[in-house]
Amino acid sequence: MRTLTVDETTAAKSDAGNPDNTDGCCAAGPDAPARKRDREATKSALLDSAKAVFAERGFDAATTRDIAGRAGVNEQLIQRYFSGKAGLLLAVVERYGREEGNGCDLPPPGDDLEAEIASFLMHQLQHAWKCRDFTKVVLDRALVDPAIAEEMGRTLSQSRIPCLVNRLETFRDRGAIAADADLANVAAGIATLSFGLGFLDQVVFGRCPERVGDVVRTLAHTMAHGLAPRGGA
Repeated sequence: MRTLTVDETTAAKSDAGNPDNTDGCCAAGPDAPARKRDREATKSALLDSAKAVFAERGFDAATTRDIAGRAGVNEQLIQRYFSGKAGLLLAVVERYGREEGNGCDLPPPGDDLEAEIASFLMHQLQHAWKCRDFTKVVLDRALVDPAIAEEMGRTLSQSRIPCLVNRLETFRDRGAIAADADLANVAAGIATLSFGLGFLDQVVFGRCPERVGDVVRTLAHTMAHGLAPRGGA
C-alpha cells in the first residue's frame, strides 16, 4: 500500500480545527520545511499529470479523479491548491508559459540574419508540433475563459517576443539591421508568424513540412533584406 504524503493526510482530514493544516499562515514547527517540500512536489505531480490528461482527453472529458490518480495523490488536493479543474488548467498554462522562455535556449546568433530568422521560425515549428495536443485544448478554452486567453497573451509578450528582440539587437549592433528598425514590432510579427505556421499550417491545415519549410525560407529572406540598412546588401 502506498504511504500518504503529508499533504494527502492533511487533505483527508477536516480543515476545521485541524492542527496539521499547513496551508494557513500559522504553519510552523520543525516539520514545516518538509511539508513545504511535500506540497511543492505534489503540485508539480498534479501539473505534469494534468497536462498529459488534458492533452489526451481534452478539457471537458478530463476528470480530476483521472488527473489525481495519474499523479498518485488525493483528488481533494486539486481543489485545495488550484480551486478546481479550470484553475488547474490555468496553472498548467502558466507553467507552460515559463517553459516557453526556454525558447531562448538556442545557439548564440550566427553571422547571417536570414539564417537567424529561419532558425528561430523552424525552432518554433518544432515546438508547436511537439505540443500540438495540449495547444488544441488551451486554444479551445481561451475562447471561453478570459484568464486562459490573458495568460497566452502574457506568454507571447513576456517570453517569446523579448527573446527574439534580444537576438535581433545583436544583428543591429553588428550593422546588419537598420538603426531605425522597430525591433519590438518586428519580433511581434515574427512570433505571430511562428504560431500561424507552427500550429495553423502544420496542425490545423495539415500542410506538409516541406511546404512549410519553403514558406519559412522565403519569409526569412524577405524580412532579412527588408531590415537591412538602406543601401545594404
